[in-house]
Amino acid sequence: MSVTRFTRREARVLFFAFFSVVLGLMAVDFFNPSLPAIQDDLSVSQSAMKNLIVFYMIVLGLAQFFYGSLSDTRGRKVALLIGLAVAAVGLFVGYTAHSVTVLNISRALTALGTASCTVISRALIVDTLDEPVKLRKAFSYFSMACQLSPSLAPLPGSFIGAHFGWRVQFLLFSVAVVLGLVVVFFLMPETHPELEREHGGTSKVLAYTTVLKDINFTSYSIASALIFSFTIAYYATAPFAFHALHVSPIGNSLFYILYSASIVCGSFFNSWVRWGPRDTYVRGLAAYLLVFIVAAFADLDGSLLRIGVFSVALGFTCGVMAPLTLTLSMTKVETARGAASALQGAIKMFFTGVLMVVFDSVDIAGFTPIVLVFLGFGAALLALFALTAAANRKEREKVGIPEKQTS
Repeated sequence: MSVTRFTRREARVLFFAFFSVVLGLMAVDFFNPSLPAIQDDLSVSQSAMKNLIVFYMIVLGLAQFFYGSLSDTRGRKVALLIGLAVAAVGLFVGYTAHSVTVLNISRALTALGTASCTVISRALIVDTLDEPVKLRKAFSYFSMACQLSPSLAPLPGSFIGAHFGWRVQFLLFSVAVVLGLVVVFFLMPETHPELEREHGGTSKVLAYTTVLKDINFTSYSIASALIFSFTIAYYATAPFAFHALHVSPIGNSLFYILYSASIVCGSFFNSWVRWGPRDTYVRGLAAYLLVFIVAAFADLDGSLLRIGVFSVALGFTCGVMAPLTLTLSMTKVETARGAASALQGAIKMFFTGVLMVVFDSVDIAGFTPIVLVFLGFGAALLALFALTAAANRKEREKVGIPEKQTS
């Protein structure tokens, strides 16, 4: 059995793809356990705190288009450097915030900056890897790397917040982003050659519309938003659920570590399993529904152990499914990869923000309401897959391709 290995150049590019996405994610995960403390300090409602996350995700999604176009015309490195600079400014504004309005401005600026991390991290991968096997393996590792942030960031973040205040969290992370900017400036290679940039800058609207016509790209990008919403909602709503259950922010962070470790295990399983991507995806859909139905009847709030088991099951399934949506949506993209990466990220982040609005109407006093919302999202995933399969079958019949498993 042959072993897929990355070249030295590919490994270096992958490092910066992982580095940039982790840095961008930490701009959320570093602060999540402190949300109840921020709520108390600013004397605002739980809904106002959840709106911070909704606002952040929507700005993050819309800003993908800017960085996709910029990176196609000016290069990946320049786009990432500009984004990190904007994020550092946004975080510093958070340090000065004494009202929820200023904090909203801070989060909007931060999202506007960290959107570059989301776009460029994926663009680096699709720029460098052409082989489907390597691409799937890279996205599995990418999903694992994404869990470094939720596993490592909340614990020191909650410790700093508890001992020095949440504003110091913003100041210190602003400094960390500046240091990341320096590392990127001096060490990150450019993966988008100068000769290709002119083509990347022409007819950007046409590039976006062409990609959107691919039913698989659009469908799996929307699916990626539904799947990402499980993780974002877990990290964003768990602090309120644990607060209601009298679990400390540090205890909350330990559950984050458990959840993110489970995602890593799921991502590793995805890179190891020999099922085709589509077959694995179908099994993942069944696993989601099973987890949510069992959890809905399990009275999670009565036992931290049951919450832990639910966290492991959900995290593992997300670890399997998240890289699959990236693989299935991006495999056939051959041109304007920055634009395609931006569009995929925009769909994922924007719709995640929209889906988070659902939680605005839900009072989080435990995990039961979270599970019920997740069950609805799982049903939507299943319906989306059924519609996509029907559309693909109709397309094959139109061009005369016989029915065949395309895993």
